[in-house]
Amino acid sequence: MNFELIDNSFQITILGFCTIAALFLALRYKSRSLLILALAYACFCMGTTYYILYLVIMGKVPQVFYVAEISWLAAWLFYLSVQILRSAAVLVAVVAFADHAFGPSYFFSALFALVAGVNMYLSVFGMQSVQPYRSTDGLMAGCIVLQVLLYLVSDFIQDYTCFNLYFAVDITLTLSMVALLPFTLREVGK
Repeated sequence: MNFELIDNSFQITILGFCTIAALFLALRYKSRSLLILALAYACFCMGTTYYILYLVIMGKVPQVFYVAEISWLAAWLFYLSVQILRSAAVLVAVVAFADHAFGPSYFFSALFALVAGVNMYLSVFGMQSVQPYRSTDGLMAGCIVLQVLLYLVSDFIQDYTCFNLYFAVDITLTLSMVALLPFTLREVGK
């Protein structure tokens, strides 16, 4: 069995559960932050669902998969919204754009670079302020770095049938995104 199917199925399952949990908690605490986080999880989950369905149905990795990329970009826009609500970025933006993280499209690469750069800026800015929520900002910065690292690592990986560095970074990214839920819940509870 292709390890990419295992990795992406894990990601869909865990982010699906996080979507449901964040929606439930958003309704319970009447929290916009949790609602936006739920939407981010849902978008990332939908993009990965499209990707894995293409992989299963067509039997190959899609060379151009803008449907999944739009969903993943939407997820990062929702993560950015979480950062804006709470009130090295240039390097992250330049690397994300130069690597063409979203394939040959300069437009999508530029959008991701912009969103990742602003998100990183807000995360670093939040870590430097005297807020009790520095851990959430640090975790968000870690998610951004892992996402960009994932694209960089994918440039050097050709075999997706067995476990390798790409999957280690992807699983770490998924678990980091999942960790955003309890940290955001802690903020809402205060």
